[in-house]
Amino acid sequence: MNTSYLSLASLGKNHWWRYVLGLLVIAIFWQVLGAIPLGIMVVMLLGDDDPNTNVDLSTLQFEGVNSLWPYLGINFTLLAMLLGVFVTVRFLHKRYFTSLITPLMRIDWKLMLKGFFVFFALIALATLLEALSQPAGYQMTFDATQFLMFLPIALVITPLQAAAEELLFRGYLMQGLGLWGRGAVIPVLGSSLLFMAAHLANPEVGADAYLIPLLYLLMGLFLAVITVKSNSLELAIGVHAANNLFTVLIMNYADSALPAPSLFTANEIDPVASLISFVVVAALFYWIMFVWQRHDNIKI
Repeated sequence: MNTSYLSLASLGKNHWWRYVLGLLVIAIFWQVLGAIPLGIMVVMLLGDDDPNTNVDLSTLQFEGVNSLWPYLGINFTLLAMLLGVFVTVRFLHKRYFTSLITPLMRIDWKLMLKGFFVFFALIALATLLEALSQPAGYQMTFDATQFLMFLPIALVITPLQAAAEELLFRGYLMQGLGLWGRGAVIPVLGSSLLFMAAHLANPEVGADAYLIPLLYLLMGLFLAVITVKSNSLELAIGVHAANNLFTVLIMNYADSALPAPSLFTANEIDPVASLISFVVVAALFYWIMFVWQRHDNIKI
């Protein structure tokens, strides 16, 4: 019988104080150490006496600055968080780090890539249909020099950033919540609510204080469900990386939480369209991976 992904936390030391201390360690890496480069950038911009450059401290929106720098600064916080998760799992809980990803001996890179390409294709198709239905809401913002400089950096940093979030929310937190009961409801719902809460400070929440948080909640639920169904984290990492790479490289929107010189930019985010589009794409992805492909899966 295969080992359940949600039971992998039992492989380590799980006293309550280890989780309290572990979350504190992760928070320090994420919000303190990881924020140092971003903090330096903010201080420099606020003190440079240049009227063409500015930063909005409430939204961390930068003006008059190459988008590469805020992109690196924001993503550094999540890479530092990833290091915090590694330190916590490996040295505080005394577990192998790969147990956050799979109960097997090896990571299934093919499954991760399959999830990436299937989801990337689906969101590309959904975005194309949205753009064709509302062409006035999109504009080409391609800058060859900026894009080619940004491309190799994004191809490395963005998947790591997406993996960092998955390892924290669908890995460390969801497996930890799995210790509270035998079913998957508490871990799936709990990790998804925490995922939503962590994104409430994103500037796009200003577009709709109800629908955008709901979108994050549904995204968290979707990623948690496919993790439990596939009994590993590879699919969720691939999906998350596809979503974020598509945003920073192909179709971003004004005042995005992920600033980047994308090929196209939406003038504003449409909460209703985004919610409907995500639900359709998520349903199609689930059908492709677990119904059409007939994968052996674990039921919730």
